[in-house]
Amino acid sequence: MNYNYLALVVVILVSVIMAGCTTTPAPAGTSTLIIAVKDAPKTPDSGTITHLNLNIGEVSVHRASANQTIAETDEDMEATESDDTGTAGWIVVVSQPRTVDLMRLTDVSEVIGQKDMEAGTYTQIRLKIDSGTITVDGTGHNLAVPGGVLKLNRGFVLQPDETRKLTLDFNVEKSVIRTGSDQYKLKPVIAVIS
Repeated sequence: MNYNYLALVVVILVSVIMAGCTTTPAPAGTSTLIIAVKDAPKTPDSGTITHLNLNIGEVSVHRASANQTIAETDEDMEATESDDTGTAGWIVVVSQPRTVDLMRLTDVSEVIGQKDMEAGTYTQIRLKIDSGTITVDGTGHNLAVPGGVLKLNRGFVLQPDETRKLTLDFNVEKSVIRTGSDQYKLKPVIAVIS
């Protein structure tokens, strides 16, 4: 028997068998996403707000569909109000309501939740603020907050086995509007810092 012929047959058989096999990519590793909040640094003589308490009910992130592009920026952006409360593609990161006083978070951030989740590309952050109060010149006031949910069109990529912290950096000076005598409204301007 010709061993070269036999070796050639084995090579051909292995090639045919391998051509019929499809390789499945290894599943992406999991990552940890941490959500924190803080207040942007103040400018001198900016006002007399001493407390700004927000009751944050939920924070979610939206997973990108195939080939979807994302906007990554650390710039301030106005959160847009939306009545979209659908769950498709959304992953809840913070589910336990938290109350934060942004005026105490000027130079530090406070973690409000974290979640282990799939690595991948995410396109938006959704924030639900249930209520708020503000203290101006030593007097407390209710703070009118947007209804529904707020969306930030800020994307990010979670790498496999990465721990990533996203800080929602509220700019209180731009986010609070005085609408009348002792009436205040929240119109969030937020930078997302990673």
